[in-house]
Amino acid sequence: MYKKKWFLLVSIIILVIISSYIYGFLELRSGDRDFAIPLNAEVSSVHLVSPDSEKIELEKDDKDQWWVDNVNYANEAAVRDMLRTIRYFSVRQPVSRIKKDTINKNLDQQGVMVNVYVEDYIFNFFDLFGVFKTQRKARSFLVGDNTDDQTEIDGTYMRMTQSDEPYIVYRAGYGGIANTFTTKEHIWFDPVVVDLKAEQIDRVKVVSDENYEDSFILDVYEDLDFDFYDLDNNLISKDINVDTTKVLRFLSSFSNLYYETLLTDKAYSRSEDLIFPEYAYKIVIEDWHNNEYKLYIYRRYKENNRDKENMVTADYDPDRFYLVLENEQRAVAQYYVFGRIMRTLSFFETDDVVY
Repeated sequence: MYKKKWFLLVSIIILVIISSYIYGFLELRSGDRDFAIPLNAEVSSVHLVSPDSEKIELEKDDKDQWWVDNVNYANEAAVRDMLRTIRYFSVRQPVSRIKKDTINKNLDQQGVMVNVYVEDYIFNFFDLFGVFKTQRKARSFLVGDNTDDQTEIDGTYMRMTQSDEPYIVYRAGYGGIANTFTTKEHIWFDPVVVDLKAEQIDRVKVVSDENYEDSFILDVYEDLDFDFYDLDNNLISKDINVDTTKVLRFLSSFSNLYYETLLTDKAYSRSEDLIFPEYAYKIVIEDWHNNEYKLYIYRRYKENNRDKENMVTADYDPDRFYLVLENEQRAVAQYYVFGRIMRTLSFFETDDVVY
């Protein structure tokens, strides 16, 4: 009798474990039309693969920060928009039999494969609790072009990876959603290049090519005390009167510095005709963790207003400039955003007598 009770107990436990394991799969099951993931599923990563095998891997860490290929911060706005799409898009209608073969061929040859992974447990006890945390592929589908026939309803051609039934899928209020699943890296990069509080900064070096003698190094100590040095590391702050308020305002200006557009392909090539040959400012920021941020600021010629033959003009765009980052990527940025850190030593000097 004792052995029978133990056998029954063990059998029940095994049955519960097996049932919970199967439940985890059934909960995320998908048919030909089930493109959207369940609303209660927590997406942990999304992998996009283009027809020419270019890959974008968007991953969320344990602090809910999204990354591109585990190297660069992700554009949170772009990620949020994609996550809303894969939760709320739905099938509008099947592709007609007349177009089915053509659409399937286009999806196989030109479609972007999207694999969506969610946080899960190897043993999910009916959503009450789980054991052995993991991630599980919840959806895999191909995304094609948006519909372009004016007589056809708005949407995007899509198909589940293991299916041969294509559909026109849409998100209410958006229509076609093909651009949401692009594999262009610059779409997914976070446009913020520096985001530091004043107390997080250890050193700022500003080299002005236009006013080289006015360049400086600013060392920051505890309680936001500071010293100015020249580029040869000679202390100069004891020889000049410094407006402390301006220094503190300058140090507070290194938060949320973002570019407008990252240049790729044709836009990058076109910028070669508009960028000044020498940088206007080189700015290097070091934070308290010894992280270093290098920014090169290049003036931008006004459109159609450059002496291409002599390669000289002082007429530059007063609103935007080219920002070159450490990885040699080039972006368009606004003086409105970065002008607060494009300072030279004379900016901080004052004629007031310091007692």
